[in-house]
Amino acid sequence: MTSTEERLAELEARLSALEDERGVVANMYRYAHSIDYGLEAEWVDCFTEDGAFDMRRPPDFDTPGNRIDGREALAAFIATHTRAPETWHKHMMVQPRIALDGDTAKVESFFTRLDEDETEEPYVLVFGRYLDTVHRCEDGLWRFKERIVEIEAIKGRPAPDRS
Repeated sequence: MTSTEERLAELEARLSALEDERGVVANMYRYAHSIDYGLEAEWVDCFTEDGAFDMRRPPDFDTPGNRIDGREALAAFIATHTRAPETWHKHMMVQPRIALDGDTAKVESFFTRLDEDETEEPYVLVFGRYLDTVHRCEDGLWRFKERIVEIEAIKGRPAPDRS
């Protein structure tokens, strides 16, 4: 390869990685928008056919918690989730760290959920971190193979004993 060909190949690889990262982040945003507004089919489509959603509390972050496997079970879960306009809340995700490996990505990000109470004062309901395994599917979209929710703190529940 010539120097120009090498530079073009490197530029193409970098652009491809940026597009892949953008696809992963787009799925994360689609998840948050759909769960907050009750877009059930769209939320379920954020997961692969055999995708899993697992909510964990300390100190047992290494042990599966309230785990939901497969799209049928995910659909049943999201059908009972709170949503606008009955309940206003926002899932906020920040600082994703994405490690790409071909058609798979590992992602760590922080989250918080903002809610309102009966006095209509906003407050933070919960915060923690997401640990995601994301796959590029045959249609080119990135979807969660597994989304682990590590709930570090939640309003109204006592903090776990960390002794």
